[in-house]
Order: sequence, then C-alpha cells, then structure tokens
Amino acid sequence: MKRNILLYLITLVLLTACGEQKDVFVIKGEINNLGGRPLLAVYNNDLGIAIDTLIPIDGKIEMVGTSTEVVPVQLYQMGWQPFMRLYLCNGQRVELKGDAKVPYEIELKGNSLNRNLWKFISKHNEIFTEFYAATLQSEFRPNLEDIYIDKQRRLDSLLISYIDSHRRDVMSGILIGDYLLRYDNYALCDSLWQGLHEKAKLPYITRTMEHLGQELTFNSDNSKLPYMRMLNNADSIYYVATRKSAATLVCLWQAENKKADVMHKVLQHYARQYTNKQLQVVTISFDTDTAKWHSVVDSDTSRVVDLWSDGLYTTDLLAKYKVTRLPVYLLGDSLGNILVRTPQLPDEDLDNQLDSLVNIDKYTIETPIFKP
Repeated sequence: MKRNILLYLITLVLLTACGEQKDVFVIKGEINNLGGRPLLAVYNNDLGIAIDTLIPIDGKIEMVGTSTEVVPVQLYQMGWQPFMRLYLCNGQRVELKGDAKVPYEIELKGNSLNRNLWKFISKHNEIFTEFYAATLQSEFRPNLEDIYIDKQRRLDSLLISYIDSHRRDVMSGILIGDYLLRYDNYALCDSLWQGLHEKAKLPYITRTMEHLGQELTFNSDNSKLPYMRMLNNADSIYYVATRKSAATLVCLWQAENKKADVMHKVLQHYARQYTNKQLQVVTISFDTDTAKWHSVVDSDTSRVVDLWSDGLYTTDLLAKYKVTRLPVYLLGDSLGNILVRTPQLPDEDLDNQLDSLVNIDKYTIETPIFKP
C-alpha cells in the first residue's frame, strides 16, 4: 500500500512539472497547407535574438522557447513573409489550428492576451490586410502614395479608438508599440502611452519608447540642414551655402510623385515672395528616373535650386533625418539649424517662422517644430 502511494505521488509530481513548464514557453499547432515548408519564429530572449524553425510533420508544428518577460514572437513563412505574431513568456502556452492560406481564420487557444489580440486582428483583418498591401505597393510605386496614406489613417483610427477605451489593457500597450508607433507620430504615441495604466506597459515597449524619445530629442536639439553638394539639372555639381540667406527652405521629394508639379509650383511661389538674401529654396530629388525629374524641373525659370541625389535611397541622408515618406519640407536659419519640419505646404508654423527669420528685428530661435 505504501509503495503504491509513493508511486502515485512521484507520478503526480512529474505530470505537474511537465504540464506547467515554468522555464519555457510552448507553441503547438496543426496548420494545413504549409506545403511541407517550415515556419520561422523570431524573438528576443535574455541572451539576444533567437530564431527557431518549426518543421511541420503531418501538418503539426511545435517549438519550445524561453524568455523571462513577455516578448513578441513573430512567425514567418518561407521568404520571410509575416504569418502571425504571438506574445509569450516562460510558463505560457498557445495552440494554433487552421489553414495557412487563410491565417486570419486560424483558431488560437492560450492566454487571454493572445486570444484577445488575435480576435481583434481577425475581426478587422480587412483593415490590416489592406494597409500592409498598400505599404508594399507604395514602396515601389509613388503614384499609390495617396492610397497608402488613406489605409494608414484608417488603421491608425481603429487602433487609437481601442487604446482610448482600454487604458488598463496590456493589449493597448502592444497596439501602441508594435502597430501604431512610427518616427512621424511619436508625439501622439507618447501621449497615448503616458495615459496608460502602469500594468498595461510591457517592459520591452517601455524601453522602445524611451530609446526613441531620447533619439528624437537628440536629433531635434542638434538638427542641421543637409550638406547640399549635388548634381543640378544642368548635370553640374552645385553647392548650397545656408549663410547666403536668412532662411533656407529644403524639399526632399520625388518628381515621380503625381503631385510633383503642384509641389514645385508651391515652392516657386515661396521663391517669388522673398529676395535672395531673405530665402533660398532648394529641392533634393530621390528619383530613380532622372528623365522624369528633368521633365519637371528643366522648364523652371524661378529661383528654386533643383538638385538630384545620385545616391538615391542608398544615401544615408534619408536615414539621418528619419525620412520614411516623401515629401518632407525643412526650414532652416542662416546657421543651418532646422526650425520647422513638415510633410506639406503651406504650413502655418513654417510661414510664421519664415516671417520671423526674414524680419530680423523680431527674430528669435524657437523650439524646433517637427510634424509627421
């Protein structure tokens, strides 16, 4: 009798230990139509970036990972095509069941965070799908920029609405950090983040917000207009010196943009409105097709200086100024300090600051204004 009780207790302890798996997290699933191709799981753990391969056997996948805090685990199909994202830490487990061809219909069992997030994404899959499709298309086709912006605003509106209504929900923190946050809307995200309950703030997103905030603060305090020694439309090297005028207005743009003619006419208006000593207007093109650029700028008889960046998107210029979408307008003073950054003209803040710059009696250096 004592021997049977001892065996029972040992078995119970072993089963309990295996069931809880406190030192790891587990992803299991039965996914059809993977075609025998594995899924890749990428996440950060205590040692750095981890990449695991989930090889399907009869459609079944399984992986064991480890992280002492909740982290995003991004699943990819072959070719690094995003499949789905889960949030896990040691002691947690999720189970997936569905068809790889219709990922938004996959059933998910696990903790409430993953269930609720996946339910939210699946419910609004049309908005998410259209946004990601527009993102890929607009990267290679500038004429689709308006479609991308429309889809982005639609998704942003959905996310902000949920976050505003669920300030104690960890899912709101995730939506800010992993779905809404961009360089161009940090101020908005920071405001939403500060309004969350502390329990809704996962550590890894807190670190991301702090790092980005410090980076943008550093950039805004030390921003200078770019060094402008590039090819002009006569295919000659041209150098722009900011000290030659009280203000310099720079437009980073693409002539391939369907609104290029309108943008250029607006810049011509600024050039006509002020003298050489008051304002110089410069455009820097990032077009792959120089013929298209020439067709827009060659007939220009105004004072606008049209330059072309032969480095295109391989240049560090766009990375330095955290440019993810064109056009971007930069207004600087005679020392090259950027005072206003905006995605469109006319802009009230830029006009007011420009007026202050050219009227030296009332000129004061103000806090730089950076807009999405």
